Amino acid sequence: MPLLQGLKVIDASQFNAGPIVSLYLAGYGAEVIKVERPGGEDSRAIGPYKNGESSYFMSLNRGKRSITLDLKKPEGVEVFKKLCREADVLVENLLPGVMDRLGVGWEALKADNPRLVYAAVSGFGQSGKNAKRPAFDSLLQAAGGLISVTGPAGGDPVRVGVSIVDVTSGLYLLSGILTALLQRERTGEGARVDASMMGATVNIMENPVSRHAFTGQVPEPEGLSHPVVSPFSGYRTRDGLIYVAISNTNRYRVFVEAIEKPALADDPRFRENKDRVANDAALREILEDVLTGKTTAEWEELLIPQGVTVSAINDVAQVKERFPEAFVEVDHPVAGPGLLPASPVAFGGVTPDLSKPSPVLGEHTEAILAEVGYAADEIARLRADGVV
Repeated sequence: MPLLQGLKVIDASQFNAGPIVSLYLAGYGAEVIKVERPGGEDSRAIGPYKNGESSYFMSLNRGKRSITLDLKKPEGVEVFKKLCREADVLVENLLPGVMDRLGVGWEALKADNPRLVYAAVSGFGQSGKNAKRPAFDSLLQAAGGLISVTGPAGGDPVRVGVSIVDVTSGLYLLSGILTALLQRERTGEGARVDASMMGATVNIMENPVSRHAFTGQVPEPEGLSHPVVSPFSGYRTRDGLIYVAISNTNRYRVFVEAIEKPALADDPRFRENKDRVANDAALREILEDVLTGKTTAEWEELLIPQGVTVSAINDVAQVKERFPEAFVEVDHPVAGPGLLPASPVAFGGVTPDLSKPSPVLGEHTEAILAEVGYAADEIARLRADGVV
């Protein structure tokens, strides 16, 4: 039986940081009802598209049901409250205070459903001078320092090429939700759970933050190299680059034996990690003189079986080909089939199901309204009035 079967989740979020939370709750077996305004949430307008369906939306909203609802209308608010009275979890990522102004904030919903876990992700936290600032992933990468340590050494900093802050914020919120559900099992009471994108950014900046805390150093971009471990970078081969990630001296000894340069193990310039970091440029010159003798694929074929931690720098197509277990096929009723990320978590060897497609806008509106007590004529009136 799916782990969260019987759990009902209302997803009032959009874009990435909120929807990724309910994506995994759905994958673990919860029923997730996605509440969208009548025109659809904003990520439906982000391409690329397949048969008119947004690839962005389809990836993050798999396994959910969709109801359209106008929360600016009193009857829309009442429908939303009815949904939340029967829910276990609510997920939202609107600007702090917006849900309260709509009449569906934590205090209002808790009064109707004391067991509700109310989960919100915001850019800069729920209080303080920055709480009302709008937030997007790249903006938080800039504000939280992540861009300052990303890019080529000595060059201009760049943004991380994926929405890493959104994803991380959502996963922090997910951990808070699961903790709150465990607490509810013990106390019978729900809770409010908040996650901030700024807090998530600072946490994933763990190495730069700790280096600054204890040395006063302000970290800068290092390109492919690791700032405090060597050899830990991309190195030239005959036809490109190979990434070498040597985390300790024992692994270093295995590596230099495997590339038939055993003398490097006892060279005083490279004997310990601190020595290798201090003499990284000299070590790189020696290693690339060796590594350019073979192609990246040849080095992988030789080194990986010996336990050397190396890899080609794969693009997305190559990742799908080489690591198919990380993907799952999703067959959308409009867009058709596509490979999307599978759950990285397994329970007893069973991976949660992320293969169900995302909903077409408003696909389940009538069914969901009927489930909370609306008759057919009432549903027709709500639709005629633009509430749904």
